[in-house]
Amino acid sequence: MIGFLDKIQRNCDRMLGRSKQMNCRLRPHVKTHKTVDAALIQTGGRRSGITCSTIAEAFFFQSAGRFDDILYAVPITADKFLDAMLLNKIMSNFHIMVDNDEMVSKLLEFEHQSHSKPWSVWVMVDCGYHRDGLDPESTKSIELVRRLLSAPGKVKLSGIYTHGGHSYGVESNEEIIRIATAERDAVVDFVTRLKSQVEGLGEVCVGVGSTPTCSTLPEHLNGVDEMHPGNYVYYDEMQVQLGSCQPEDVAVRVLMRVIGKYPEQNMLLVDCGWTGMSAQGSDANYGRIVGHNLCIKVLKQEAGEVTSIDGTPIPFDKYPIGCLLQLSPYHSCATTHQHRSIHILENEDSTHVRHTWSICKGW
Repeated sequence: MIGFLDKIQRNCDRMLGRSKQMNCRLRPHVKTHKTVDAALIQTGGRRSGITCSTIAEAFFFQSAGRFDDILYAVPITADKFLDAMLLNKIMSNFHIMVDNDEMVSKLLEFEHQSHSKPWSVWVMVDCGYHRDGLDPESTKSIELVRRLLSAPGKVKLSGIYTHGGHSYGVESNEEIIRIATAERDAVVDFVTRLKSQVEGLGEVCVGVGSTPTCSTLPEHLNGVDEMHPGNYVYYDEMQVQLGSCQPEDVAVRVLMRVIGKYPEQNMLLVDCGWTGMSAQGSDANYGRIVGHNLCIKVLKQEAGEVTSIDGTPIPFDKYPIGCLLQLSPYHSCATTHQHRSIHILENEDSTHVRHTWSICKGW
């Protein structure tokens, strides 16, 4: 896997600019790249204010990157309490997420001899994605917040969060803007209700964001404090299809080597299967082979079958055994997960590896 530093920098600078335009802080998600180096480009060099999806990522960015303000942005479970307690102890700000009464009860019941610092808790709200989060219209959601506020020595309510992940499944910018507007309104309206109905609420951070809804912005983000996109660092062919970016913005490639030529099948065999790029995007040929009239037809575990896009005969003399092809991946988050490091070139024209960034592995 290779990346282009100029594109990564440009993508990150553009998102930092969007957050300023919307009068929000950018708390970027790091799950796409899982590298300290890219996170520092996302934050503009600040070693704080990032979002992660796994406990392994939280430890990695705290230890390898010395990041000191991390939001673990999936609902926590009790088996992770000890790790979360340690992260909470050694960091200025480690935030956990809840969206159900069961975990609130377990948090309030948790006792440990090393546990003295209150949990910093964010509440997940559902804005229409229906994957996780509280119903912002339900009185039960108000009651859950009241329960959190009932134990100030154990819990600090720090934020309200939502993620418009269903923006990945639409087909127009108008639909993305509609979801971005609903994303904003879900959390802002919920906080407005809390302020009118819950005593002792105090200041809470209000956060939204997916790469589509932060790349194609709503009219305003009034009432929102933070944006939490992540995929934009690299972008990918899925985001190109959504209109979040242009093909030239995609900042990563998977290198594939031709290991076989089969004219009778009009097919090249390459040494990269779904273990090198994931199996996502089968309906979109798993991505785009850059600069050639070629596409991936079938992915096996360790190999891929490549044919022409339009069914015309492949000019096999153009592709000697051992030559390299570059794939712009369908989903860069899933592709990153298949690798342990990414080799960074200055730009697409460079042949020199300037850096090698280590990728966090594990859960």
